[in-house]
Order: sequence, then C-alpha cells, then structure tokens
Amino acid sequence: MGECVKLAKNFWQDGAVILDLGTGTGALAERAKKSGLKWDIYGLDLSFDMCNIARTQDIRAVTANADSIPFSEASFDGVFSSLMLQWANDPLAVFKEMLRIVKPGGKCVLSTFIYGTLEELRTAFSTLDNNRHINDFGPPNYFSALAVHAGFRVLSSEETIVTEYYPDVMALMQGLKSIGASTKEGTIRKGMMTPRQLKALEQNYRSRFAHVDGLPATWQVMVLLLEKP
Repeated sequence: MGECVKLAKNFWQDGAVILDLGTGTGALAERAKKSGLKWDIYGLDLSFDMCNIARTQDIRAVTANADSIPFSEASFDGVFSSLMLQWANDPLAVFKEMLRIVKPGGKCVLSTFIYGTLEELRTAFSTLDNNRHINDFGPPNYFSALAVHAGFRVLSSEETIVTEYYPDVMALMQGLKSIGASTKEGTIRKGMMTPRQLKALEQNYRSRFAHVDGLPATWQVMVLLLEKP
C-alpha cells in the first residue's frame, strides 16, 4: 500500500474526494492521516464487519460489491484500491464502474497480484492432488488491458516482487485469510483438507522451499495508474 499512497500523493490534492475500493479496515485513511494528507475518503467493501471497522477511521464506508458501486456518475476525484482486483469475479465490470464514478481527468491508483504470486504454495499443493487450490492470477498485461477496454488511459504500470516468510503453512494460510484471499472460489481450500493432507503439504513445502527465515511466499504485484479521459 505504501507505494500506492506515494504515487497518489502526486495527483490528489487536499480535499480530493477518493473512493477506497476494498477498504478493509480503513488502512488508507489511517496512512493518509499519518502522512498529513487531507483527502475526503469514502470506503467500499464486501464485508459488513470490515466496513464497521473502517468507520472508526472516519471513513464513510458502504457494504457493496465493486462491480456495482452505489454512487452516482462522476462523484469522485479518484479511486484507490490495494490488492482487491485479483479477487473480483468480474474485474472488467469493476473497471467500468470505476470509470463511471470518476470525474473526467480523475486518476485511479490500483495494485493487484499477478501471475507468479504464491507459486511456492501452488507447487507444494500440486504434489497432493489435481484440485485447484490457488487462484489463477492474471498475466502482467491482463489488468491493464481490461482497464483500456473499459475506457481508461494507462499512465503507468509497474511490477514488483515481495517475499514474505512464515513459520509454517498454517501461518501462511492464516495470512492469506487476513488479506481476503478466501473470498474467491478456489483461492485456498484449507477447510476441505484433512490433517494428513496438511501435514503432507507442510512437508512438501519445506522440502522444496525451506529458508533460514522460514517458508517463503512470493507476491508478484502490479501497480497501475489510470486516468479517465
């Protein structure tokens, strides 16, 4: 999120009305306050509980789906979205909705996971069965192509790799749940695994990827800056 906020600071002035798509606990508003940014932030999240937490950050948060945003046309100066798009069932519809609710000339700053994310976990699962345990993240040009198709101009797109380390597979799965990775069908199937399968997964993961810092999980992240013509 930090890189996205730094990027957004270059385009959104004080008083800018911003929609935080997938607002979660209101981290954008919290970070904006700490940075002295005086944006007027609204939030949208599919989780009612998350919206309640976000409201403690003085966000006017609404519970809704990002492919059907309950705001009128040209209501916002910009849209911010941190690691939400990859879980959307219809990302093109999300882009079209963003285009609708942003003013002409408005900027959207988005980050999303792309192909290569969680490849270690995908490989460890592949030795257990043929089920799809990990979400099929799109290739690098997938989301930018959808944005153009929806009507945006892509001002920039950058890829970065983030590696995090976990003490064991259960800690990794709990981490996935905390970022909403269980909201799209097929992303993770922990609840359908037996203790024996979990043990085998742990052994497979350690035998292939064990590191002195723990079990690595690689995140391929794309940051997009879009503009509404």
